[in-house]
Amino acid sequence: MGRLKDIDVAIVTAQEEDFLRAYNMFIELYGTEDGPPLDTPKAANGLSYFGLCVALVQKQYKSAIDLCKRAIDLEFYNGDHYANLARVYAAAGNRKKAVEVADAGLKVAPESEILLAARRELGVRARPAVPFLDRSNPINVTLGHARHARKSSEVGAPQRKKTAPRKRR
Repeated sequence: MGRLKDIDVAIVTAQEEDFLRAYNMFIELYGTEDGPPLDTPKAANGLSYFGLCVALVQKQYKSAIDLCKRAIDLEFYNGDHYANLARVYAAAGNRKKAVEVADAGLKVAPESEILLAARRELGVRARPAVPFLDRSNPINVTLGHARHARKSSEVGAPQRKKTAPRKRR
C-alpha cells in the first residue's frame, strides 16, 4: 500500500509543477521489480503524470505520448489525462494535435478544470491572412508573421500620455 501512497505524492509533486522531482519519484516507483500495477485507475493517474514529466524533463516525446495514451485507455473519462497528453503534444511542438486532444477530452469531461485550463493555454489561432489559401502557403506565412510582429510591437510599445494642447503665446 505504501507504493500507492508514493504515486499520490509524485502526482501532487507534478501538479505543483516540480517536474524534475516528480520525474525522479516516478522513476524510483516504476523502475523496480515490485513497482505498482500498471492496469488500475490509480496506475492511470501515475502513468499520465509520469508521461508529462518524461516529456518536460527528458524531452522523450514518443514515450511520453505512449504513457499518456495508456492512461486514457485505462481511464478515458478523466480530463487530467487528456490535459497531460495535450501538454505533451504542445511541448513536442505539435500544437494542432494538442488542440485536437484537448477538444476530444472536453467532449468526454467538459467540467474538468485542469483540461479547461490546458485548452485556454493553447489559445485560439487567428484566421489565415488570405483565407482561401492554405495556412502553410508562403503568402499566409509571411503575412501572419508581419501581423504577429505588428501586434507584438503594439503591445510592447509604451503608450503616449495624452495631454491638453499647449496654448500659443
